[in-house]
Amino acid sequence: MQKINLIDVGALDGFDLPWKRHQDKIGFALTFEPNEQPVFGEKIIKYNSAIWDYDGEGKFYIIGSIGQGSSLLEPNYEWVRENFDQIRKEGNIKFNDTWWERTVIKKTEMLKVKRLDTVLTEVNEKLQSEGKSPIRFHFLKSDTQSGEYYVLKGAESFLKNDCIGLEIEAFRYPMYKGVVIDTEVKKYLEDLGFEQIGWTGYMYSFHAACDYLFVKKNPKNTEEKVLIELVKSVYQPKGKDGIIKKASLYEKIHHRVDKLSHFLKKFV
Repeated sequence: MQKINLIDVGALDGFDLPWKRHQDKIGFALTFEPNEQPVFGEKIIKYNSAIWDYDGEGKFYIIGSIGQGSSLLEPNYEWVRENFDQIRKEGNIKFNDTWWERTVIKKTEMLKVKRLDTVLTEVNEKLQSEGKSPIRFHFLKSDTQSGEYYVLKGAESFLKNDCIGLEIEAFRYPMYKGVVIDTEVKKYLEDLGFEQIGWTGYMYSFHAACDYLFVKKNPKNTEEKVLIELVKSVYQPKGKDGIIKKASLYEKIHHRVDKLSHFLKKFV
């Protein structure tokens, strides 16, 4: 049976929905945690860096008491302050009114960052040095809390040559300094030959963010067509808008909080 080799940027501690419920469809997984060294398992590699558009170090902003909203980009307090009256009514007003206390920067840490293309080269070089076959990864899931465009820019070789689909979080408002908003991210992916087939609808504070599902518009062979259908079977876009990931809000939020708590323990 054909399986998806999955790259999960922002996995932290376990897979997100919907992959959490479809692990039988994952062949091999590449995830990212700040370990001292990469961990090569039988079916999963945990790599010791954050993913960005260059190789080096980046400042990581740890935000709020539980870390929800932590990012390699700084919160854009000025923009939110200037536009608060206009965006306050988007989504849950009571929740939006707590944004200020939830987004206080508690501390910063320097993280090792790498381009995804660099990591994929390093992974396959190590596998080949051990007499193992290189792995072709098929699908990218990225949830970096505002940095998806930078992840994509550091993964252009993968996107052009191997990727058949991806799920990304994107923002319609500049909630972080330097964030590239969703219309520009979508245009970038469309220019690389991907088409949007699903999304979650806008979520979270001010309904500022959502998750998008893209697949390769013109698969080059039967294998890629099969893989794309497998992706569709995992996400199951519904209705004319292609709604995906219709788990309860409680499950979405608490799964994310649990993952962030696990991640931040490494810095305490």
